Amino acid sequence: MGRMKEEFMQMKLQEQQDARDIMEKHHPIGQERYVDEAEFERNEIIDAMHNIAQQPSINQLNNNKMSKKTMQEKLKKQPEPIVETRKEALRRMYKENGLVEEDIYKDKRGFVIITRTGIDKIVSRNNITVAYEVINMDIEKGICVLRAAASMKVGNEVKNAMSFGEASNSNLMGGGKKFPVSMAEKRAMSRVVLKISGFYEQGVFGQDEIVD
Repeated sequence: MGRMKEEFMQMKLQEQQDARDIMEKHHPIGQERYVDEAEFERNEIIDAMHNIAQQPSINQLNNNKMSKKTMQEKLKKQPEPIVETRKEALRRMYKENGLVEEDIYKDKRGFVIITRTGIDKIVSRNNITVAYEVINMDIEKGICVLRAAASMKVGNEVKNAMSFGEASNSNLMGGGKKFPVSMAEKRAMSRVVLKISGFYEQGVFGQDEIVD
């Protein structure tokens, strides 16, 4: 488009120059008058070409319309956020983590419990890594407190979580009192895994952390 404008202006200016040469050769008396008129017409052409250059082209107008239209369509096509009920969210999470009926049960007090095998499935399905740190341990008194740090990859990011597991004669029953370290480890793992995987948000607990 710009090249055509430039060629058009050069053609007009060349025509004026040719006409001036003829006037100078054959009509020297009228030379001054002709130069004024030719200069005026040349300026008119330049102004007209400048105004044309300042006006938006049809393509630009169409592009602007398309941009507005495309943006409106994109806004309309954006999916609305999905709002799940607690029951729907749990059903989805059970399926995503490969949990079956034997891995889940409802406690008589009203909350959902995931068994030890269910916890292991969640760890395996999400490639969760767990590291432990001893906070307090007294084997003679049967006391152990561990801190568990878990991490898992979510998309291109790494998600981290931390929790604790504690065991003592006051919160263990039966044969569990003989293994306070093992029970503290199980509780720490259950809590941090359910926390990082989002089950805690839905009010789900691990079997090992429930005390009757």
